[in-house]
Amino acid sequence: MAPSKFVKSRELASDGDEYSSYMACGRPYFPNLDIESDDDNSICRASLITAVHSIYIAARTNAKNVDLGGSSAMDDEIDIRSMTKSVDWGVASTGMLPKLTCSRVTGGLTNELYRVTGFVGLKQEFSRLLAPLLPDDGPKVASLVDFDSVLVRKLGAEGMIDRDAETSTYAHLCNADVAYRYLGRFKNGRVEGWLDGFMTLKCEDLDESTSLEIAKEMAKLHCSFDLPPGELRDHYFGVDPDTISVGLWEQLKDWTTQARSHVEFKTPRDTRRAKALKLDEIECEVERYIDMFSSKSKEEQKEGVVFCHNDLLPANIMKHSDSNEIQLIDFEYGGTNYSAFDIANHFNEYAGGVGEGENGNTDYSRFPSLERQQSFCVEYIKTARESRPDYVSGRSLHEEAADLLKMVEVFVMINHLYWGTWAVNQAAEEGCDGEFDYLNYAENRFKEFRSKKT
Repeated sequence: MAPSKFVKSRELASDGDEYSSYMACGRPYFPNLDIESDDDNSICRASLITAVHSIYIAARTNAKNVDLGGSSAMDDEIDIRSMTKSVDWGVASTGMLPKLTCSRVTGGLTNELYRVTGFVGLKQEFSRLLAPLLPDDGPKVASLVDFDSVLVRKLGAEGMIDRDAETSTYAHLCNADVAYRYLGRFKNGRVEGWLDGFMTLKCEDLDESTSLEIAKEMAKLHCSFDLPPGELRDHYFGVDPDTISVGLWEQLKDWTTQARSHVEFKTPRDTRRAKALKLDEIECEVERYIDMFSSKSKEEQKEGVVFCHNDLLPANIMKHSDSNEIQLIDFEYGGTNYSAFDIANHFNEYAGGVGEGENGNTDYSRFPSLERQQSFCVEYIKTARESRPDYVSGRSLHEEAADLLKMVEVFVMINHLYWGTWAVNQAAEEGCDGEFDYLNYAENRFKEFRSKKT
């Protein structure tokens, strides 16, 4: 799961051919293939090309599902470039592409999301296209087309997220059955599996029973998922085994510096609004928290550091309509962090602000009560203990949950600074006159921080 695989692929694909294909993280990568916003043809085409390669890889590895069996070792074992050259893409475009349909998916703030449907009806076409290129003793191609829809993600937040590391992480999360399917990546996006029967949550869906199920899934992520030794783990945890690199502080410092550096925004009004946020004061608060944590001993700094989601708002949590199963999605801000930050972030998201139609307006009267917070932390600790056989604690369940909640209260404040500075940078990049008023959101996050601080 090496991010450098993507870098090397881009270097090799300098010819500009959009069909240039390479293996990265056990999936196909097309450095020159991109999509246009709301251009159904380009979106369907990218999903089809990716699906063809993904199914070919699955057949070559005798995997039962296209999302299983992916690993860095496969990157060197399977040369998909020869397969790419052997496929008649003209036939694929005329015979298969018209049978796919595309629709915009609401809820994406950082990224644009699209659903492409119709793959089950193309089983025979996939077989005719790929069977001649595969060994006779492998699985039937048609059996690998076990999905009718895929999710196409056009990636945003350019420059704010390391997409090579993020996509490598997503591939590993899929291999560990934490995240859902990852079929492949192209120049400005990627193709993922579509979760049938699941619906994204809204703030009003966060009742007590759902909250406790979320606590369980968060604990499983924190305690059961681990990155294997290698380049990706070093990226998150650092090379020095005695020091764990927590991405939060570097990210927060970078975003704050970046936010302060913007002299002009997209409109004069936005420039005035950004100035009114008093970002110099925010920068001082960020430095204060960084100093507070950096003054701790190395052992104290490492306590509670795990792989976190870092963005568990309701829209990034899905629930099955029949089984009530919870599935976490959209790990693009994931990385090493304090478990208490992940919980604090989730609590802050009860106030909303980034949901459809909210346009940055938050309502902190919906912040979970102390009793709800305590119940969440108890359920979290209980699941954490069950998830790790080597879990050792000399304290009772409720004592440990109480200590966790104390840390969560600290990170609730830090979390306001984190997403407030993020919103300022998004405002500078994208403006506030489109689908979302980033500066309104930043103002509300900083306003809540200042009110709680006093």
